[in-house]
Amino acid sequence: MINQNIINARVIAAILAAASLVHGAERSDVPAKHKYVAEVAKLAALPVPAAGGILMVGSSIFRKWDSCAQDLAPLPVTNRGFGGSQTEDQLYFFDKIVPSSRAALVVWYCGSNDINAKKTPDSILQRTKEWIGRTQASLPGVHILLVSVIRAPQKRDLGYSPQVAEVNKGLLALASGQPGLSYLDVNPVLETPAGEPVMECYVADRLHLTPEGYHRMVAVLRPIIDRNWKTPSEQTAPHAP
Repeated sequence: MINQNIINARVIAAILAAASLVHGAERSDVPAKHKYVAEVAKLAALPVPAAGGILMVGSSIFRKWDSCAQDLAPLPVTNRGFGGSQTEDQLYFFDKIVPSSRAALVVWYCGSNDINAKKTPDSILQRTKEWIGRTQASLPGVHILLVSVIRAPQKRDLGYSPQVAEVNKGLLALASGQPGLSYLDVNPVLETPAGEPVMECYVADRLHLTPEGYHRMVAVLRPIIDRNWKTPSEQTAPHAP
């Protein structure tokens, strides 16, 4: 006859094993929101920028732009792009990224990774709209510049061009006629006149940009920033009678 203690031990072990499986299943859902905790914590620990500057926020197109501040100098640019973030990640970490920037102009690039994750354009745009509302509430008077999702060769290879076009159409619609919102389509400077990607603008993964790609982006990004960003003295100057 099997000892009762052995039976009890086996029952307890089975219960613990089942609990472990359930716990493991729950943990497998966590990384989508939490895998950037350490990276965002490092960003949040950086010195707080001077009020009235320019914040770059978004995914790896900005995160990998190591020369961003130099390329846009003397504009007071702070780059807080992180990871391969999606729009839901930008919302999740919003309070650690945006309010402390005290920015007068925020440049947004996000949505590309959502498309790769098969998120629908409507859901991407809805989360972007939510992020816009939270940014406007946190930074009164801010100007927001929405940058188009890039029609990178990788997107074309995967058949995602229609989704990119729909998201960009939606970003344009969000900005159209709205004070404090602008939209910039960077794709024309990254393409030939025939609409084909200029391959020297892309690294081997066919998604991220080379220095040439960033150089071309600066050519169209700087003028629209110059039009919409005011220096702190201009922001506080009294209106002429």
